Amino acid sequence: MKKSSDPGFSSYELQVLNEIALHLVSPSLVAKFLATAGKPIDKLLSAGRTSSVSMVRKVTDVVDKGIEKGMKKAVWGANHLSSDEGILKEYRLIGDNFLSIAEVGSASMESMDSVADSFDFSNAVMVGVEGAVLGAATTLCEGIPFAQVLIPTVVAADVAASMTLLSRHVCQIAASYGFSSRIPTNVPHILAAMAPHHNASPQDGFFSMKATVTAAIREAGQHISGKTSAGLGEKLAEKEMPALVKLINQVAERLGIVVTEKELGMLVPVAGAVLNGGLNIAFQQMGHTTAKDYFRVQVLNGRHGEKHVENEIQKRIRQSHTS
Repeated sequence: MKKSSDPGFSSYELQVLNEIALHLVSPSLVAKFLATAGKPIDKLLSAGRTSSVSMVRKVTDVVDKGIEKGMKKAVWGANHLSSDEGILKEYRLIGDNFLSIAEVGSASMESMDSVADSFDFSNAVMVGVEGAVLGAATTLCEGIPFAQVLIPTVVAADVAASMTLLSRHVCQIAASYGFSSRIPTNVPHILAAMAPHHNASPQDGFFSMKATVTAAIREAGQHISGKTSAGLGEKLAEKEMPALVKLINQVAERLGIVVTEKELGMLVPVAGAVLNGGLNIAFQQMGHTTAKDYFRVQVLNGRHGEKHVENEIQKRIRQSHTS
């Protein structure tokens, strides 16, 4: 039941409100970077929605619905990779013996945060490994005769797997705060929790960065597989040398290492794995904070009233601007 007066926040809840306000005022570098990466797509879609040309508006509507459908499919896939029982098990480990996710709503905010955080590391490892494996596979396919035809499939599988694993993490966080993703009415909350507090959609930034990373990995793979007859020194002197290969060479030079052509062929797949896996982890970490804050606010709204919660957050935002 919502309270209409005297919100009566606990000391821990006040700490949570401070954290939420801080995240709004000073988003992480990763959040800013991904938001920036998604702005071109966001602007394009925004322009399409308000276009005076009906056909453009219709196309934009199709794209919007396609994105939403894709995200819902990711949530559907995520539900097959996790269970509410896993959430209840984590609660039992900290002494809360709930029988269903519906009962989780009565837990303390501190317990909710603890359970949500318990999934952070394991999911970061999972999305990192997935990105690393398929990032390396993209490069290796470039060097194997006739395997290049598989690259679009590998890239599509990477994006689908990444989004499913990232959605799984958000679903686990949602259930940690009493919002089971298996209940249809909670799906809009899951989708909203995937959006940061910025204008650009996080998926726009993620997809844009995925495309950039994939292009860099493929370019490097094509370079080393298509010019094996040239000497390494000749390759490194070329102006059109891919950025990823240049980066590997620059790091090697700083370490006082001379990279041979054979070593370059081994390092490019490793670098591709690190780039792709690292992007997944960066997005997962940003999503963890964003989803936690979203459901923290929902829980506090239910306990103290939306108006009181919003006032407290805005008060802390104003204080941060004047301090």
